[in-house]
Amino acid sequence: MKVEQRILLVDDKRANLVALESLLEELDVQLLSATSGPEALSLLLKHDISLVLLDVQMPDMDGYEVAELMRSRKQTRTIPIIFVTAINHEETHIFKGYESGGVEFLSKPIEPYILTSKVKVFLELDKQKRLLEHSLNQVQQLKNRNDLLLRSVGEGIIGIDSEGVITFANPAAEMILDYELEELVTLSVGQCVMVTTINPENFIWEKSKIYEKCRTGEKHHSDVGVFRTKHHKMIPVEYTATPVSKPDGEFTDVVLIFKDITERKKIEDQLNYMAQYDALTGLGNRNLFNDALETSILRANHSKDSFALMFIDLDRFKQVNDSLGHEAGDTLLKDVTDRLNSCVRNSDVVCRLGGDEFTIILEGHNIHSAAVRVSEKVLRFLSIPFSVENQKIYIGASIGIVFYPDMANDANELVKNADMAMYQAKRDGRNCFKIFEPNMKQQVEEALDLETKLRHSNERKDFFLHYQPKVRVSDGKIMGVEALLRWQPDGDMISPVVFIPLAEETGLIQTIGEWVIEETCRQLSVWKQRYHLPEDFSASVNLSVKQLNDDSVIHILERQLEEHELSASLLEVEITETVVMEKTDQNLKVLCDIHNLGISIALDDFGTGYSSMSYLTQLPLNVLKIDRSFVNDMETVQGAAIVKAVVALAKGLSLKVVAEGVETKEQLVRLKELSCDYVQGFYYSKPLANDVLEKRFSEDFGYRGESKI
Repeated sequence: MKVEQRILLVDDKRANLVALESLLEELDVQLLSATSGPEALSLLLKHDISLVLLDVQMPDMDGYEVAELMRSRKQTRTIPIIFVTAINHEETHIFKGYESGGVEFLSKPIEPYILTSKVKVFLELDKQKRLLEHSLNQVQQLKNRNDLLLRSVGEGIIGIDSEGVITFANPAAEMILDYELEELVTLSVGQCVMVTTINPENFIWEKSKIYEKCRTGEKHHSDVGVFRTKHHKMIPVEYTATPVSKPDGEFTDVVLIFKDITERKKIEDQLNYMAQYDALTGLGNRNLFNDALETSILRANHSKDSFALMFIDLDRFKQVNDSLGHEAGDTLLKDVTDRLNSCVRNSDVVCRLGGDEFTIILEGHNIHSAAVRVSEKVLRFLSIPFSVENQKIYIGASIGIVFYPDMANDANELVKNADMAMYQAKRDGRNCFKIFEPNMKQQVEEALDLETKLRHSNERKDFFLHYQPKVRVSDGKIMGVEALLRWQPDGDMISPVVFIPLAEETGLIQTIGEWVIEETCRQLSVWKQRYHLPEDFSASVNLSVKQLNDDSVIHILERQLEEHELSASLLEVEITETVVMEKTDQNLKVLCDIHNLGISIALDDFGTGYSSMSYLTQLPLNVLKIDRSFVNDMETVQGAAIVKAVVALAKGLSLKVVAEGVETKEQLVRLKELSCDYVQGFYYSKPLANDVLEKRFSEDFGYRGESKI
């Protein structure tokens, strides 16, 4: 330990201080100086001082007064003081110096050798004192740590002398054995603690395994022992007995460390539970599912009965996690679990494999019809909106069903085939169930091949647009178009119903959507220069939920409008009811930002989802589009009433109304009677390639001239 020492020099004359500093500079100490008593006292409070050289004669406060004040303070009471004085060594002065706390007197002028010799003596004493204090502190700290460790350790500790009498017990031992320390000390360990299966009432310490081992200097350990508490309760324990001997090897004591393994057993049971069950939902996890599936196979082989395996994957769960956060996702998974459990019997096995994947194993009679019935019930129950963080959340499920032994030979094949059936349910539009068929493997492989092609096309931007005219009902004039994405890899046109969900599932929809916006704006710029477009003309593009979850769509729209010198009124974005169903602060903010750019917003396929009418007032909408299914039902009284109500609702909210899927003159006449603003459909035109559309533009709007673009 390195000891840092400081000497305080006090003299009202600066020359004397300089002289003292020069005499002591060879010493490995820090020198502090003060020219008055108050300054010296201030330094003493700020620094740890080893020795003070103090002038006696100083104005205002002499050396004796400084010394007396030092002795009155706990911090400075023991610091040695050497008085340095020019006054005579009369007994009265010397006695006064000693009474005020001085340890030595030196007369001025000072003899250098005497000064340094005396200072070295006191510095050495100070050093030894500090080392001693440090050692004592370490000993005390060690004692405190040992005491704390002994008292805070979770295991019980008992001291036993060579006669088998308890001499010490820590608090943990008192708690485990339900004894007070005073009750344990002086009792025989066999009297109150140790239990043996051989003559338990006549326990003899000297014949115990602990004594026999410890007497020879060896430890004795037992994984399973039994101790008795004060109230004669038997508890399982694990314990270790360690001998304590004198330096000459004589056995004197035993330290017995033990713990109640009842708690350990509980923990082991808990770990076994965690290994088999999902912590979030309480359902069986993948381990339990594998065991249950193997058990069902063995039972089916023995009974010659069939059983069903259902694979369930939640639809739109990822959007909930991405938009509302994982805590909301966890809440939703727990609510889904409750609904799944309500769809099955207690004997059926429901498991969560991870994420949003669940399985159900069904056994019993008429298993084929039972699996269909349970699947329909699951789909119905999951279609009811969930309430998460004061928001209504709509999800669905895709279910794959496989039967053993008809559709698989073992567990691996069962899982693989059920997964393929579930995947096919997703490909067929989601929120449905599919029973495994042998040709599904080929369908899955084709789907994977399609995904690969879509990724390649996305890299090359190998897409094109067709445009569905939007016609004004009052005069039959084209007032806008809807840009519709088309994809034709290898010469075969792929339906958007097939590849758009795939693009969303793979995350490609954002880059594809950006290309659609860019291409639509580029084409708008061409049309604006070539044709006399109507004042209210606009081209609409469809935005997915994923695009609305990303603020970058605002910058994309803004940049394309600026780059192509377009007025924001020429562009319209269409959103589906999915946005309403998954209303979050994020997509509402993005929609408001789009609206603030001056871009019109249309709600597409209105009435096909589960949206609340109240949400319409919160969305910054300009247009409401009536789904084609309602237009097709207009021949019925109920269908006509629904369309009439939707038009009235839109008019009440000051929204323009567009009816989709208009194919007959009767539908057009009826929509005109209901004051519908615009229509789209085959009655006027199917989606057109750009060259065909431009011929219509030339006829309807008049030709300006060739575009410079």
